[in-house]
Amino acid sequence: MSQHNDLGGLVRSTDPEIFTNPEVLKHLAKVVWADPGGNLAFTEESSKVAPAQTAWARQMDPTIFEVVEGRIYHASGFQLCSTMIIVGDEGLIIVDPGENDGRAAATRAAFAQFSDLPVKAVVYSHRHPDHAFGAKGWGVTDEQVASGEVAIIASENFVTNLINDTGVVGNILSQRTAYSGPYLGRGEEGFVNIGLGPSFTAGQLSLFLPTVEVPEFDPLTITIAGVEVVFFGAYGDADTDEICLYVPEYRHVHGSETIQGETFPNLYTLRGTGFRDPSKWAGGIDRLLPYAEKSDTYSGSHMRAWVGNEFIVERITNYRDAIQFVFDQSVYWMNLGYKMEQLAEKVILPDNLARDPWLMEYYGTVAHSVRNVYTGLLGWYQADATELARPGFSDLARRYVDAIGGRDAVVAQASTALDAGDYGWAAELLTHVTRVDPDDTEARGLKAKALREWGYLQTNIYWRCMALSAAGELDGTLDRSIVWNFADPAIVAVLPTTKILKTFRVRLNAERAQGVGLVVGIDVTDTGEKGTFRVRNQVAAFREDVIDDDADVVLAGTKQQVLGAFIAGSAGDTTVTGDAAALASFFGLLDQITPNGVNLVLPN
Repeated sequence: MSQHNDLGGLVRSTDPEIFTNPEVLKHLAKVVWADPGGNLAFTEESSKVAPAQTAWARQMDPTIFEVVEGRIYHASGFQLCSTMIIVGDEGLIIVDPGENDGRAAATRAAFAQFSDLPVKAVVYSHRHPDHAFGAKGWGVTDEQVASGEVAIIASENFVTNLINDTGVVGNILSQRTAYSGPYLGRGEEGFVNIGLGPSFTAGQLSLFLPTVEVPEFDPLTITIAGVEVVFFGAYGDADTDEICLYVPEYRHVHGSETIQGETFPNLYTLRGTGFRDPSKWAGGIDRLLPYAEKSDTYSGSHMRAWVGNEFIVERITNYRDAIQFVFDQSVYWMNLGYKMEQLAEKVILPDNLARDPWLMEYYGTVAHSVRNVYTGLLGWYQADATELARPGFSDLARRYVDAIGGRDAVVAQASTALDAGDYGWAAELLTHVTRVDPDDTEARGLKAKALREWGYLQTNIYWRCMALSAAGELDGTLDRSIVWNFADPAIVAVLPTTKILKTFRVRLNAERAQGVGLVVGIDVTDTGEKGTFRVRNQVAAFREDVIDDDADVVLAGTKQQVLGAFIAGSAGDTTVTGDAAALASFFGLLDQITPNGVNLVLPN
């Protein structure tokens, strides 16, 4: 069974009863501790929340599962990610410490009843903000990492991919992530849960750079605290920096976000990402499956732990085949000339997969995933030259409004649609009016109502939150005071200085840089890093490891001082040698961007 959504896609209906089905529950690991009163999700029934979402949220209580008696535990419901804990002979291995030190410390406090051994290794399954930024909450110190007492294990691609998120597209990712839940707050008019876990909170972050890197393609076997662990790369939600692990002694496999959770995966995330290649993702699961086939227990980076070899293999196989089906059938119809929006209606999972209770569309959806396949393989152009010939962004909206009969006629039609519950069409009509005049408060208010009412109906949490946040932007009720910052200072301070500085090139204001030629050397005195920015042709080209001899000015200082200067746009406490005016001119070309000042719905 499928239900049509107003914005042109197909979303399968979901059955809240699956959460009390004994055939489902018997495959969960043993619960050894739970806090039913501590659920961070919104669990009350409401006309503004899809019933399936209420049921989905209710099974997100803070819970500790004993996966392998006395040895492997899985903590879910304490934050967005789930944390796997391996109890070794001399210490703990923590897989995914979490989104911040506070939530990690809460998990640690609850787990202390089972073991008070010190942490010997922290594993980052991947770089995303809910996984790798809570190690200090588990008691890990800088001194322990520096001495090698605690190993930090991650993919060889972890740092490179994190730098891209932090410095290149960090500003827009911060804003789009905030629209997916954090801005809204928890409640019937906000986020109900965050799809893969109950909540996502801001707090003090910590980050240690990896001391052990896992190759993307070759398994790495390490013995930690007396436990042999096999680490292996397996493409998933975080593409090339996803790693999974297998514990041979206990026949346990951890699927990280190669298996994203108990839901259809986000083959594309609405918060924004580069192309997640579903064929590579299915290939990542193919790397995971041989380990699953020799495992009796399973855990992942989200949701609950599973038991039973046959069940585990079936779940992972269905997950894999659903991804391949979406990719292959999207390509099938693309090769017959179908357009991107047509795919969203054409590609529907076969019944046996659509009925799989672990593939419901609470987080990802087929409808928004197939669009990713189209753009990832063919790009945005759909081979109709109208796309090249049509008027510009604002002019197109103005002409649509005129063609329909003018602003008042469009608003009248949208109001009629809104009254009839045709929310998607009402929003579409009003989009043109608000693009013509972003200050049209009546049109903004009507579009906000249309998106808000549509959002209340959605089972998929991303669709809900994006719609409600958009509504808040339109009618001015969105609270932008809390925002996740991908470029959080705690993250930036740890990453290689020149790698972060290089990303400042995307802040260059090309208009102001017209005709400008500048050469700025960088000397990071405490790390030995050097580099040169060369402004030419309205770009800021960066060269690592050297200060060019013809530099107009050299900026020198500690890592903290240099990064502070770039963030502030002034020399600050650094030492400036050469033409100080040239440095001031250079900083004047770099815009300071505030993520929560960017609109996502109205024209900026």
